[in-house]
Amino acid sequence: MAHGQQTYLTNTPAPACLASASRMPSAAFTDIDTATAKLAAWMETMRGPGGYGGPVAHWWQQSLVYTGPGLDWRYEGIIAGYLNLWERSGDARWLHSARRAGDDLVVAQTAEGHYPASTFEINPATAGTPHEAACDNGLLLLALALRANRDESYKRYAVTAEHNLRRFLIGRLWDVDARAFRDSPHIPSFVPNKAATICETLFLYAELSGDSRWVEAYALPTLDRIIAHQVCSDRGDNGAIAQNTLGRQRIEKYFPIYIARCIPALVRGYYWTNAERYIASAQAALGFIARQVYPDGSLPAVVYPGRRVNRYPAWIAPLGDVLRAADILALLGIFVNFGMTRQWLLAGQDASGGFQTAHGFAAHSTGRLPARPDVRDVLHVAGWCDKAFRYLAGHTGNHPPTEASAAIAVDCIFRGKPMRFVEDTGKIEITTANKVYYRWQKGSPWAEIASPEFWLR
Repeated sequence: MAHGQQTYLTNTPAPACLASASRMPSAAFTDIDTATAKLAAWMETMRGPGGYGGPVAHWWQQSLVYTGPGLDWRYEGIIAGYLNLWERSGDARWLHSARRAGDDLVVAQTAEGHYPASTFEINPATAGTPHEAACDNGLLLLALALRANRDESYKRYAVTAEHNLRRFLIGRLWDVDARAFRDSPHIPSFVPNKAATICETLFLYAELSGDSRWVEAYALPTLDRIIAHQVCSDRGDNGAIAQNTLGRQRIEKYFPIYIARCIPALVRGYYWTNAERYIASAQAALGFIARQVYPDGSLPAVVYPGRRVNRYPAWIAPLGDVLRAADILALLGIFVNFGMTRQWLLAGQDASGGFQTAHGFAAHSTGRLPARPDVRDVLHVAGWCDKAFRYLAGHTGNHPPTEASAAIAVDCIFRGKPMRFVEDTGKIEITTANKVYYRWQKGSPWAEIASPEFWLR
């Protein structure tokens, strides 16, 4: 396991925006310039009527048949990534892309404040957590950027986010007795990483509106409950954050990618209050993640008490959130070396420009890797690639190159059957020598062909 060194500084002023957390000399990141440009080109191929679509592979379940726009957490990273590119280059086309994504959410929002198909792996269902809050975050980052540019159109994005914030996040998820956000209106449940995403919404909206009550009444009590889910020990699990609580039962499973998603909100809590507990919690969380890194840079999918782990699937594209969390803490002088993890991420990009979702989906239950990757490994998912996009776009030079998405073909397996995965700018197709098992014409809301194997949930 790799261990990063950490330094602790306090009283550092907050950056104007946590979306872009690091500025390095552009010459040092030519590989990132190219990777970001290729990823942006691939992202365009995933855009159809109404927004960014495509199949979804996840730890919990899959959404391989519905392929229409997912107005879920992909919009947080997509909008933030485009804003990062605009901020760094001054090129108006990136702002146009960010606004176009924001417009998807504005146009589609329902009267109840929801975003359609906002549950990611359960799409096309709506009212997803943390997905609707993540959409709000993208909208609020866009609104703040436009207002700073003296563009009055920021208000339409702010109003859309506020509608969801009032009607859904506070109106249905706020638990008065627990003083925190439930994961479901109907079940006494708490999921720290999802609640942290809501806290980010509240901090952003407080910044935009100038009204501190959003933070004081809702975000800070919720952050305190997140801290209450954190392990404090002298063992290797120090800093881990339990995945969730159902009723009174705390589920002691530790998912590094979800723990990373708690860190930005905790840092915002520190900037707001200057209270040491928030930055100490964020530092401990990142330290726990760093101790789980394998020599190749990958992270286990889940860590259990007693140091038992499930290594697979070893995420690739989602690690953008881990690297972004490290960037955010670096602004406070807390440095952890995730250089190998960045290399692991970059190695997961192929000629299409998309990033593979993971390595080892087929070993999820057995721990034994087959000779070929699983279809879900090589699948590029907009709602995972956005996390890589946001991170990488925060590290580009002033003028990233123009790239194109190229066709790819990969030998793989799915549910024990040898198959071939093909993707180009117009479709994804999965075949054997004599049969098409799956075909999605990009831009279509449903897979054109999906054999029963692909009905997997």
